[in-house]
Amino acid sequence: MVSPILIFMSWLALPSHLPLDVQTPLDFTGIIQQLAQKFTTAATALLGTLDQSVIAVSRVAYVSTLMLGTLLWATRVERRLGRDLIKGGIVLAVLAEFIFPLIGKF
Repeated sequence: MVSPILIFMSWLALPSHLPLDVQTPLDFTGIIQQLAQKFTTAATALLGTLDQSVIAVSRVAYVSTLMLGTLLWATRVERRLGRDLIKGGIVLAVLAEFIFPLIGKF
């Protein structure tokens, strides 16, 4: 014997314009395509945000490195360390301004 609650719940799941004995098949292909579309949209937005964040953080890093290196080199406190920090800041600047944006476009 079928429970009246199950009959009522199955009646709620059906569209109101269809009789109770007609059931519509689920369109799994359409559902999967919609989920894939939403996933790719979200992943693209996430990667774009991540790319911009990496560039912003690296800008802070290379400006700080260049300033500290220049200060150490100019005050003659640590000329060799200052020179190395300046070289590293230049490498970070090239990476942040030219290489990272190129990688982000692919």
